[in-house]
Amino acid sequence: MTVQSAVRNTEAATADRYLRLFEPGQRLGWTYRDPESLRSPFPEPEPQRQPVPVAYHNQALAARLTHEERKGSTAKIGGGISLLLLLLATVGGTLMVVLAVIAAGATTALVLAAGRSASQAGAQLESKTTEMEKHFQYAWQSWHQRRLQHTAAQDQWINGLDAWGALPAGPGTRRLDIFGGSQRSREGFLTVFGASTLQQQPLIVVDLTQALICEELSALAGLAGVPTDVQLLPSRMAESGIVSGLTAQELVDSLVEAVYADDPEANRAARALDTRILQQLCGVLGAEVTPARLGAGLRALMGETDETDALTRAERNRIADDLLADKNKDQMRDSLLRLASLLHPLERLGAERGGRGPGYLTCIALDFATGSASTELLGDLAVQSVTRRLASFPEAAPSVVVALGERGLQRRYLEQLAGICERRGAQLTVLHPHLREGAQEVIGGGKVGFMKLGNHQEAGIAADFLGRHHSFVLHSLTDTEGTTVSTSVAKTVGSSVSKGTTYSESVTRGSNWGSSDTYQDGFNPFPASSSSSSGGSYSKTTGTSTSTTYSTNESTTHTTSDGTNTSFARGEQRVYEYAVEPTRLQALAEFSLLLVERGPDGSVTVHPADCNPNIVLLDRVSTRPLPYTA
Repeated sequence: MTVQSAVRNTEAATADRYLRLFEPGQRLGWTYRDPESLRSPFPEPEPQRQPVPVAYHNQALAARLTHEERKGSTAKIGGGISLLLLLLATVGGTLMVVLAVIAAGATTALVLAAGRSASQAGAQLESKTTEMEKHFQYAWQSWHQRRLQHTAAQDQWINGLDAWGALPAGPGTRRLDIFGGSQRSREGFLTVFGASTLQQQPLIVVDLTQALICEELSALAGLAGVPTDVQLLPSRMAESGIVSGLTAQELVDSLVEAVYADDPEANRAARALDTRILQQLCGVLGAEVTPARLGAGLRALMGETDETDALTRAERNRIADDLLADKNKDQMRDSLLRLASLLHPLERLGAERGGRGPGYLTCIALDFATGSASTELLGDLAVQSVTRRLASFPEAAPSVVVALGERGLQRRYLEQLAGICERRGAQLTVLHPHLREGAQEVIGGGKVGFMKLGNHQEAGIAADFLGRHHSFVLHSLTDTEGTTVSTSVAKTVGSSVSKGTTYSESVTRGSNWGSSDTYQDGFNPFPASSSSSSGGSYSKTTGTSTSTTYSTNESTTHTTSDGTNTSFARGEQRVYEYAVEPTRLQALAEFSLLLVERGPDGSVTVHPADCNPNIVLLDRVSTRPLPYTA
């Protein structure tokens, strides 16, 4: 359901909820925050079962093993002794029987004592286990109760949080340009923004879209009891006040500016000539100068008949006979014809306005009439009228919203309006249907917002305005895996022959000599006889030997090798990317709005919002900004 249908159907409950749009705080739309994202988990960890101390297990195990050991050993020893004593009882008599009974009783007592110790140790272990289980159950129940209380408190807190909050325009915002969007989305933005603006100051809306996007806001303002003045051009131009309050000179200047609005090459002579013609007419018409009287005066100058009663007979005769010479009339005929043709459709402009002044909300809108020169002229006159009204406004200047149509608006008119708003401290908001031509030249004059930009070139311009940033992105991935197998066989065959001759020669020479003495028995020291001998020898040996050696060798070598290699490489590259990709601007939802803010250091902050006025009908919606901390 739209605002208009709610007003027409007079659904009181729905209409009252729409009136929340007038609550304090200028807002551009709504931001969403999931309240569940603020839920804090329970900080205490869940209790865990603690194991029974090992000493209890060891004590029970030791007692059980002792009992088992005593049962075995005591049964064997005690049984053996008792059997032996019973055998001896046949010899020893009753004493041995008594001893056997005593031995059996002692054995049984020892086994029972060990059993009692094992039972006591087992009972202590079970008692400790039961005690610790009770402690765990108590701790877990206490923890579970505290967790339930924490969850209940969180649920109560989160259920009281708002999911939707306002996106504020920001303090000191003097200029705001919104680019793109459909007629419905711009209508929704105007409704949300205009209703919150009316709560704090008057508002003038110039709707040049020919789609009456201000109709929703005006219907809601009427429901809220806001004094509203809606001026539809050209269908209800007689009730319009765009020329009301203008002096004769201001009206002449506005008409001449509007006539030459789409001709930037118009020379000063033509503009000065038209201004002079209209000023002379105003001199004859006196204080009562209206488009109807100016049109009748131009027809009188050209000698045409006039069936209207806009001029008196005396005024008509004076204009026709005395205002211009016949020669000048012939020279000015083209200018006269142009002025008369443009003024003729506007002669009813403001005729039924009376003394009605502007409303707290003033909407000047081009209606569904087909495009024509007069419609375009009315649009230019409307903007000039607002500019002149702001320049002479005696009180605090109202806020101004200009919704441009497909035809756009001359840049100089927009700059004049922006200059007056800046001088008077008035807030100016301009809705541009496209981001091209003149709109591209004014982007960045103040805060900027983007709606859906379907055209890729416009989306690219917006992305360039948002800027780029450096980042490291994955550039390449290389994954290589290979196997190498090689086999080689080498065979070597060789032979060799060696032959050698050896020559040898040896010479042997020798010499000897000797002497001998013969002594007789007794003590005679002198020899009886003596003899001596000497000799020599010589020998020479010569030899020759020859040897021949044959050798053959053969070898074969087999070599086999295989290998596997694997490599993985990851490459990153520093790139200069858009902060917001053009495709994202093309894919925005119908009522989505991206508000762009630049910091002192040049950084860009983008605030997403939704400007659908029907959001106010939802539950958990606040008309103030959401606190993002608990």
